[in-house]
Amino acid sequence: MSEVRVIGVRHHSPACARLVERTIATLRPQAVLIEGPSDFNPRLAELLLDHELPLALYSYANEDGAPARCWFPLLDHSPEWVALRSGHAAGALLRFIDLPHWRYRTLSDDERRREGARPGRSRYAEVSAALCRRFACDSDEALWDHLFEAVDTAGATGDEELARRLELYFAELRGDDPGTAQDQAREAQMAQWIAWAAAQHARVLVVCGGWHKPALERAWPLLPPGDEPLAPQPADERAAGCYLVPFEYRQVDALGGYAAGMASPMYYQWLWQHGAAAAARRAVAVLVRRLRVRQVALSTADFVAFEQAAAALARLRGHAAPLRIDLLDALQSTLLKEALELPPPWSAPRLLTAQHHPVLREALLALTGEGSGRLHGDTPLPQLLHDVAARCAACGIAPSRTAQTLVLDRRRAEDTPRARLLWQLHVLGVGGARLVETKAPRAARGLAPALRFEEHWRLQQDERWFPDLIEAAVHGATLEAAARQSLLRKLDDAGDDPAVLTQGLLQAVRAGLSDLGEEAAARLAGGLAHCHEHGALAAAAQTLAQLCQAGFWGDDPRGLLEATLVRIAERLLWLLEGRAGPGSPQQMQADVQAVAVFDRLLPLALTGLDEDFVLGTLTRLARSAALPPALRGAALGVAYGHEGLAGADPDAARDEVLAVTRAMPPRDALGDFLFGLFSCARALATESDGVVRAVHAALAGMGDEDFLVALPQLRAAFGWFPPRERGLLAALVARLLGLDRTHERRLLALQGGVDALLDARRVEAQALAWAREIGLDAGSGAEPGAVE
Repeated sequence: MSEVRVIGVRHHSPACARLVERTIATLRPQAVLIEGPSDFNPRLAELLLDHELPLALYSYANEDGAPARCWFPLLDHSPEWVALRSGHAAGALLRFIDLPHWRYRTLSDDERRREGARPGRSRYAEVSAALCRRFACDSDEALWDHLFEAVDTAGATGDEELARRLELYFAELRGDDPGTAQDQAREAQMAQWIAWAAAQHARVLVVCGGWHKPALERAWPLLPPGDEPLAPQPADERAAGCYLVPFEYRQVDALGGYAAGMASPMYYQWLWQHGAAAAARRAVAVLVRRLRVRQVALSTADFVAFEQAAAALARLRGHAAPLRIDLLDALQSTLLKEALELPPPWSAPRLLTAQHHPVLREALLALTGEGSGRLHGDTPLPQLLHDVAARCAACGIAPSRTAQTLVLDRRRAEDTPRARLLWQLHVLGVGGARLVETKAPRAARGLAPALRFEEHWRLQQDERWFPDLIEAAVHGATLEAAARQSLLRKLDDAGDDPAVLTQGLLQAVRAGLSDLGEEAAARLAGGLAHCHEHGALAAAAQTLAQLCQAGFWGDDPRGLLEATLVRIAERLLWLLEGRAGPGSPQQMQADVQAVAVFDRLLPLALTGLDEDFVLGTLTRLARSAALPPALRGAALGVAYGHEGLAGADPDAARDEVLAVTRAMPPRDALGDFLFGLFSCARALATESDGVVRAVHAALAGMGDEDFLVALPQLRAAFGWFPPRERGLLAALVARLLGLDRTHERRLLALQGGVDALLDARRVEAQALAWAREIGLDAGSGAEPGAVE
């Protein structure tokens, strides 16, 4: 009959780690089974390399929806880590026996909240609260330290006492609670491993979370021995995976948000290495040093009072040496002279925030520690991480834990490779490379955002650096290849969203990915076929055409953008052919914008865009009485400007423009038509008086009511003209009316002063009177200018 011993532990507890270490030394198990992700078993040798802790097993999952991630931290005083190292030294078989973390720990936020509301956790809280009352402890952390970390484990008697206490504690926590469905699935997997190991070996040691210990001891003897359990494997690396990554002490701190952690991990590191008395001395020294560096007044008398209070609290609570809770309570009672707005963060499960007293914050941060782990050089990592490191070194960029600001100018040749590197990281979603803003300082003219040459970046090798790159490695082994595939996938997902399309192609330009033009266009073809927002599509085309025309600071993006622009142009023509009816003002604006984009596309002479076909289509649109007037005007303006009317005969083309203008109903369509026409061909109004005469004739034949209806659209149409061209128009109107030079100057003069204000008030009063006459009550409560 094999001997199976199950040790229930608390993660990152030095007392539990010490018990595991001594049990392995005395029991000499032939197999050591550890609660850890079983899919990592083929790679356990990676954990036995000479790393510098803390580290973490990082698991990710992209199955069934949004990506999910989790970390399994390992410190020197983690019982799981000690079991691995000590078990290996003893020659034992080592196995992780839990489900893969990507199967159960990478939960969405909603699932995590549901898990937190389970009945078992309510029992956990109730038992903890009862024990805290019994032992006069104000938190779970203080209770744990009092019951377990304070136990003197020197010798077999100490180990037996600690094991007995842990047995009672975890049995009381779990009771007869069956656990959640997730608990049951995990425990069924772990029980199968234990049953298998018990059939193969005479002495088996199991190290698991204390919550699972009672259930496992009941379950495994009931199972028949079988083959070694098989860990579930993901479909591929894109679906899920697990890698060893560096970690930081602050990430393990329970006060920072790690639910399974212990607060003040650096203190427990000292407790593990040096024992309670030496840990207390180190903690006092670090606390005092940090507070004095932060300019906290701490006199010698305060220091003596602090030490005496900590020693007194330890004796009062039955501790052989001051523990963490004794030190913190003593610091609060001796150094703080004012009342606290909040209870101290160590008195109950809560996060450390800026609202807590700054002295207490600094004290807790001192005990958290600022160290971080380091992987051994032989640790397997995706090739992408090595390529990124080499690219950074070649560009003179050194990502570090400290955030740094980089200001790059795309006009400088030496900044281009660095900017492309950062943009490729940005495309991959590496959080440590964040674009703050782009600028164009001292530019002669205001540049469009797509052409701004100065980039401000924030670079930091934060806790997401390695995980983000590990996940991105599924796209390629090199940074450029991975960024390329990631961007193409984003364009695939963009579907019919022109904004995402534009953003993706602009990123490609800045990232130097100019070789994916045809492939990007092919990926976008399906999405563009379902896009019906011609205004948004035209805005995307305007931006990309502007970039294609101007170039990008030494780079020619034409090869990247040309095929996409052709497909957008084809889609816009198809959408414009199907427009009918006047539509809303927003639709009118979209119509004009969609036609006007061809004024920029045609000069580019894009390969695959037939200029004759485009001009023929626009001419047909301009002549179609079934289409909205603004669209017809814009189409007429573009066709005229690119010599697409009347066989390129200037006189015949101008005559056609005048004919279409005169045919527009003055009251309902003329203003909208001119709005579209002038958006693309303002010169028609100023190079001769033909259009002015046509408009004048239409206005002369209108009554007052018709004129007031048409006035807003007419004002919008002539709003396209800058001041100088308005002056030319005024001169044409003055000659048409037969005005002399004096009256012409009055026509151009702006009214000012009191008379202008009184005239405006009279016009406003007349407008309000007319509104009341037709049933628009100005006193109905609507805001000024609002339309109900």
